[in-house]
Amino acid sequence: MAMKTPRVNSAMLSQLQGRTVRLTGKVVRLEGDTAILECSDNGNVTVKLNRDSNFADAYVEVICKVTGDTTVSELTSYNLGDNLDMKLVEAVVQSSRAYPYLFNKENEDDGMHGNGYH
Repeated sequence: MAMKTPRVNSAMLSQLQGRTVRLTGKVVRLEGDTAILECSDNGNVTVKLNRDSNFADAYVEVICKVTGDTTVSELTSYNLGDNLDMKLVEAVVQSSRAYPYLFNKENEDDGMHGNGYH
């Protein structure tokens, strides 16, 4: 079975310590082994990059482990191009909380129910 990776924004990270999540954002800065992403809720997150990281576009999706309230550690990532509607991304993040049965195979719980995200 594939690992579940809920779509989140920066504000949700504090409730997901140690979990693997999907975070979409605009690359604000690359510096050494870290990147700063502006997420769909306009909050910034520091991403600890892995050695195979290749942020080549303005927008990326990062599958990552949450390590702090505003920090994550990249497991893998996908380049999403230079134009992305972040309001739409935020709508998907919020919809996945409100209607989990549309996003989770076999109605699996993503661990966010009861935390104000349903």
